[in-house]
Amino acid sequence: MFGRTRPKTASRRLGTVVALTSALAMAGSLAATPALADDPVEIPVSYTVTGKTTVKKTGGTLDLGPGQLNGALVIDGDNVGIRGDLSLPPSTANISLVSGVFKIKARVRIEPTGPVTGTLANGDLTTHSQANMLIDNIVVGLFWPVIPLPTVPNACKTVKPLDLTLISKNVDLFAETIPSSGTFTIPEFKDCFINDLALGALISGPDNTINLSMKSNLS
Repeated sequence: MFGRTRPKTASRRLGTVVALTSALAMAGSLAATPALADDPVEIPVSYTVTGKTTVKKTGGTLDLGPGQLNGALVIDGDNVGIRGDLSLPPSTANISLVSGVFKIKARVRIEPTGPVTGTLANGDLTTHSQANMLIDNIVVGLFWPVIPLPTVPNACKTVKPLDLTLISKNVDLFAETIPSSGTFTIPEFKDCFINDLALGALISGPDNTINLSMKSNLS
């Protein structure tokens, strides 16, 4: 952890430090000018986002990403926050039931309903977002999923958005990657044809975990 810094990492960190130092200097300059004292300073940021979520009911995991978070660090007086737009590609869920005899495979999409927002306080970065969970291309079978179940494209989704709050403890804004984690509830599903009750019984419920890693795209 404290060994020699690779040239690429050093360059990325130097670029980030320069950008943040310039922005902080600008913030100080604006604060000294009464007419502009209330204007926030925004530093563009861009991250590649990868991660994993685990459904408590089944113990199954779902790989997330790589996606993109593009936005800005916002310095507003003594307050530091983040705001950005998150996009994630579809993922494939594989669920095993009855000691692995019954298999389910499906495409899962996590689609944010608005921007990601966050605040930095006491060294921790707390982010909040909401997203719909959509499921289609459901295939089931004994030992191997081969029987497709009917779903209407873009219709089968949670009755309300997921409420996602993630925390990065003791965050280092200069780090090459920023990890974050949290727990969330998966609501019931609707418009899934004959699959509403089955999906609710299988995966809807509280205490599901999510772990994300944000890697800076800025060198």
